Amino acid sequence: MVLFSLGGRLALCASMVRPQAALADVGTDHAYLPVWLAKRGAISRAVAVDIRPGPLERARRNIERYGVGDIVTARLSDGLDAVLPEEADDIVVAGMGGLLMADIVHRTAWLRDEKKRLILQPMTHGEDLRRRLLGDGFFVLREQAVLDERHVYTVMLCAYGLRERGADELFPYVGGLSPDTRENRMYLRRELGCLRNRANGLRLRGETGRAEELFRVGERIRAMLRDGSGKG
Repeated sequence: MVLFSLGGRLALCASMVRPQAALADVGTDHAYLPVWLAKRGAISRAVAVDIRPGPLERARRNIERYGVGDIVTARLSDGLDAVLPEEADDIVVAGMGGLLMADIVHRTAWLRDEKKRLILQPMTHGEDLRRRLLGDGFFVLREQAVLDERHVYTVMLCAYGLRERGADELFPYVGGLSPDTRENRMYLRRELGCLRNRANGLRLRGETGRAEELFRVGERIRAMLRDGSGKG
């Protein structure tokens, strides 16, 4: 049977999974990511979890169809609530809002282990997710943007252990991105536009202090895009 291809978002997530890691895929839906990695011999085992019975049944069918039941297990779980610490080295949470992701990470105490890796692909609220991660003691090892079906997304590889660079005012908006790829620049330009719109709205409401903060961050992003010098 010919193996399916992953879309841009999941392919980038897959590229950040460590070789032969034990994987947890949260919100797995069809279990495409763990099945794809298992068929390529890239992981030792995986638990594919979803909070909804319907998607989980689709995941089970794909696991059976591609003959990876000895490697991939499907499980009903609200986030990582039904996953044991020893079952996962690398944890992928993709295709959810950033606030929901932040809640899952926050309430899962066993993720506070420097040997674990989080691979996060938020659909929204990337800024809030980065702030929450920082507050919970996680930092970004690597971040990259990807174009998928004409939309640009970001994928973060994170680990536990606070670092000073995360405290910079630019971090919530750009994370670990640098303007070294077309997709990263697309993401940064989008963030710049959003910041300008928010700053203009705050200024109109008389919140000049907060507006100036956002304008300042926007200028730093524009400088990144202009000269490619990194974080300003």
